[in-house]
Amino acid sequence: MRQPTDQPADDLTAPLPGPLLRLPRPVRVLAPTAVVLLLLVPLAAHDPDFGPTASPGTNAALMAFGACALAFRSRFPAATAAATLLSGQLPLAFALYGLAIRRGAGPLLYVLAVLAELRLFVPFDLGDISNPSALANLVEDPLVFGAVPLALGLTAHQRGRTVRVLAERARLLAERNRLLVEARLHAEERAAAAERARLAREMHDVVSNRVSLITLHAGAGQVAQAGDPAAVGVTLGLIRALGLQALTELRGLLGVLTPASDQAPSLRGLPTLVEESRQAGLAVGLTVTGPDDGLPAPGPKVQYAAYRIVQEALTNAHKHAPAAEVAVTVAVEPDGLRLAVVNSPTETAGTHGTTGTHGTTGTHGTAEATGPGGTTAPEPELPSGGHGLVGMRTRADDLGGTLHAGPTPEGGFAVRARLPLTAA
Repeated sequence: MRQPTDQPADDLTAPLPGPLLRLPRPVRVLAPTAVVLLLLVPLAAHDPDFGPTASPGTNAALMAFGACALAFRSRFPAATAAATLLSGQLPLAFALYGLAIRRGAGPLLYVLAVLAELRLFVPFDLGDISNPSALANLVEDPLVFGAVPLALGLTAHQRGRTVRVLAERARLLAERNRLLVEARLHAEERAAAAERARLAREMHDVVSNRVSLITLHAGAGQVAQAGDPAAVGVTLGLIRALGLQALTELRGLLGVLTPASDQAPSLRGLPTLVEESRQAGLAVGLTVTGPDDGLPAPGPKVQYAAYRIVQEALTNAHKHAPAAEVAVTVAVEPDGLRLAVVNSPTETAGTHGTTGTHGTTGTHGTAEATGPGGTTAPEPELPSGGHGLVGMRTRADDLGGTLHAGPTPEGGFAVRARLPLTAA
């Protein structure tokens, strides 16, 4: 459903409709002056009743003075209204309208309005107002030339204020919409980047672990192919099983980008994961404790992250310390789920006898394999992209937990993490 703030900014900043016919400014400014000079001044010069005095010449002069004053009503509306108090009714009406539309209601307008109404009462005889006709004549000029122009001017002034307020609100709303659109685009970009990073992390964990085990089994099968066909068959079966597992996880990952909660890897899969590493030749021990009575089990997201962290740590051990002993410990405690994957130091003979960490200070040694004819050749090291530790830390951070990875005082390597029992 389209929200009000989703309307295009162009619709909000479009100019508001104006009058159907808008004359040029000089015409609008000088038109009243021209009308009074061309029509009313000649009438006042020939009709003694057409003006505030009994002298036609004086009336014509006052009318001409008021007409000239009207030319300045845009810049000096109050002074123009005061000057036209001595002129005829029509110049005074124009001046009052101009004052009301430009200044609005205020003390100055009230004072000039009272003076104008008194001025419009002057030509009439207040002695006989007993009949309706005389009363109508009494209120005609103050109403037509005083009250009506003031009412029209105040109405136009208020309309102008309303139009300006609405235009400002439309501008602010357009600016707000623009900022909302930019924020939404930035949020979508951040979400897309986070999803790409998450998908890459999932792909790395699945592919790296399974392919590493497949590579190790393939190396073992290559060594044993001459003298032990049964061992080769077992190795090929393990390779097939690992390949099927990798394909299953990749299908789930590419199908919905995240496994369903009932099919996602969890702590229940750690024994199988450890057994796969043992079959690949890594000495791994697993200890899982908790949760105690009254303590809730970790949530699905927490168990999934713990499984992936252990999986990646075992993959690193395969790559960098294939001959080491690895201890996997998982404990569910009141303050969270704690896990540790610690491998012992690796010492090998010859030129490969150095001891190091997971891609930090060296290698854990290179395993040697005996091939046909009794020859000994070192197994090639498994490639490493350097993303494993970063991915593990990201998983812990996303849940509000912590992860530390580094060498142990004995010369091995340890990955320790603490995850909350429920996802943040």
